[in-house]
Amino acid sequence: MTTPSFYRTVMETSGDERREMAKRATAAVFHALRDRLTVEEADQAAAQLPIELKEVWAEGDRPGRRPVKMDREEFCARVKQEAGLASKREARWMTLAVFAALKEQLSPGEAEDVFAQLPKDLKEMWAEAQPEAARRRTA
Repeated sequence: MTTPSFYRTVMETSGDERREMAKRATAAVFHALRDRLTVEEADQAAAQLPIELKEVWAEGDRPGRRPVKMDREEFCARVKQEAGLASKREARWMTLAVFAALKEQLSPGEAEDVFAQLPKDLKEMWAEAQPEAARRRTA
C-alpha cells in the first residue's frame, strides 16, 4: 500500500473525505498506538510502513520510552486532542478507520503481534476495524 492509498482507505472507511483530516487522524492514532506498544513491537510495525508513514509514526518518539498504559477511552481522548477532532465519537470513528488501513498494511503476523499487546477494550476496536471495501463485501 502506498501512502496515498493508505490515506484514501482512512477517508473511505471514516466517511470523511478531507485528506487533511485523514492525515491528522493517522498521525494521532499512530502516535497513541506506538506509545501503547513496546519499543520493539512499535519498531516492527513501523518497518512495514511506506517511508512517509514511517516518518509520521516516528514523530515525537523518545528513545528508551516505556509503553503507556491506555484503555480505549484514554486512547480515543488522546486521538481527539491530538487530531483536533470535535467529539469522542469522531475520535472513535477515525481510530477505527486508521486501524483498518493499518491492518491492511501490516502482515497478518504483525497485525496479530500488535493485537496481542493491546488491552481488552482496544483489542475489541482493533478486531472491529475493517476497511470500507471489506464491509461492503460482507454486507
